[in-house]
Amino acid sequence: MALVSDLMKLINATSVVMANHPNLQDHLRRVLEWEFNQGPVDLRHVRSLVSSPRLMSMNVRAFSHPALVEAGDTFLDSRTMLADYPQKTRAISLANYLDLVDAVEIIDEYHPHDASVMKLQIWPYEPGDLNEFAMAVAVALSYTPAELMAESRISLAIDELVSAWGFYTDEF
Repeated sequence: MALVSDLMKLINATSVVMANHPNLQDHLRRVLEWEFNQGPVDLRHVRSLVSSPRLMSMNVRAFSHPALVEAGDTFLDSRTMLADYPQKTRAISLANYLDLVDAVEIIDEYHPHDASVMKLQIWPYEPGDLNEFAMAVAVALSYTPAELMAESRISLAIDELVSAWGFYTDEF
């Protein structure tokens, strides 16, 4: 029976969930129990356990909608020392985006100081339904490794954000 229990733990440990998983923080604490017992946990472990929420992203003419939520650099700017760009980053669910798609104006080129443009991320679920921990994880995972390598200040801001929950980003 102990062997079956050990195998189930291995099977559960390799499952990938989304950031809207119920009790994401408890789930990660359970799956990464050994790592947490050693001290703070590198967020790269989470990248193997939780999928990125970003299905697609684009630059669009800024608009207002009740389902839009701060994401990316804008989310980090409001919670860390990271300074945001004039183009704010917002996330919206795929369902809401599909309702708006005909009204959204995609922008291919813009001036770096043009605040009438926003960065829009499309997520598979309602970003506004996430608690602070799940949102922090989702935002961290929404960055690609290439984006993190190109802009080291983002990794530093993510590190500042997730340290409250016992994570760090040395190898993220």
